[in-house]
Amino acid sequence: MKTNLAKTKYINRQLLVEKKIINDLFDYQGFDESIKQVYQYYDTVFSTWLKEYADCFGIENYCFFIKNNNKSNAFALRKKEYNIIGITNGYPILMNDKLSSKYFRDIALAGILNEPDISEAYCELINNNYFDFHKFILNCSLRFTFHHEFQHLLQMNFERNNSDEITLNEYLEMSKYDIKKHVWEFDADRISSHEVLKYVFSVYSKYSLKNEKKFICMLYISVASVLVTLNLFYFGIINQIESPYRIDKIPFYTEMYSHPHPLARCIYIMEYIFECIMNDFPTLEITAQKMLINTTGIMKLYFDVIVPENNIMNTFFDEMILHINEINEYNKRLYNYAIKDYAIKGILLKRNISFD
Repeated sequence: MKTNLAKTKYINRQLLVEKKIINDLFDYQGFDESIKQVYQYYDTVFSTWLKEYADCFGIENYCFFIKNNNKSNAFALRKKEYNIIGITNGYPILMNDKLSSKYFRDIALAGILNEPDISEAYCELINNNYFDFHKFILNCSLRFTFHHEFQHLLQMNFERNNSDEITLNEYLEMSKYDIKKHVWEFDADRISSHEVLKYVFSVYSKYSLKNEKKFICMLYISVASVLVTLNLFYFGIINQIESPYRIDKIPFYTEMYSHPHPLARCIYIMEYIFECIMNDFPTLEITAQKMLINTTGIMKLYFDVIVPENNIMNTFFDEMILHINEINEYNKRLYNYAIKDYAIKGILLKRNISFD
């Protein structure tokens, strides 16, 4: 990624409150230290990433803030000349809880689905003192969310006919269908998925885990992290505070609401990540079938622990089989629309990404 030398400007969030650009600013300073540390971590990483990527793309007048709302959500907001990424105060607590290490203790069992050397690589990763397994899973999810929202900021800045204010939330709203919104979500999902792969490679390189099988395991785990995140919303679990959790699945649809259906998102994300892996790491011995088996195997281990009374993965596969033709046709439509979208084409050129 080439750095844009244009100076960017971070805007103090309190100033934006005074200007009535943002409201419901959440203050976590008075909480117990353990809760405060969670908020400080999310505040720091999102603010740091925003500065880094705003500098790269020449985005000016930018800010990150935490909004006072107990539901888990993230959003991108462009208002007047200000570029804002935010999360709700429910997001850090709920994500930390749902992606707790206690739900991933049996993750090494995913190796049962593999040849012995992959199984061994899973175990070695988990027992590696230099590799924080829980932090890795959490950061894959957080980076997916951040880059998704940052892509929305870019879309807003590259759009020809911007209104004075536009907000895009990360998760489904039962609003009027607009294919352009679906296409922008499709584009943001693809870009953020690739950014997660880049993060995986950076971690792999940093810790000198010079073992191809471990790298493959890390790729599987990262994809599973993204899919688990989407399915926590798909099955209505994310905003529940105490277990046992009930299942409230979102019925399948195509041309409805603010986002593509979570199942459709899972399918095109898996397909795109596999395509990126084949392009970026062509020597890896990964097939589409292996990736599907391993990522869904990790998902099964997770959901069997967090909701033991419900076989979520059976439902996931049943729904996928039932709707796969509709999903494939709709995803093709989104792709064909996306490559003609003015803002998306501009961003692809900015990123030096070729497209048909």
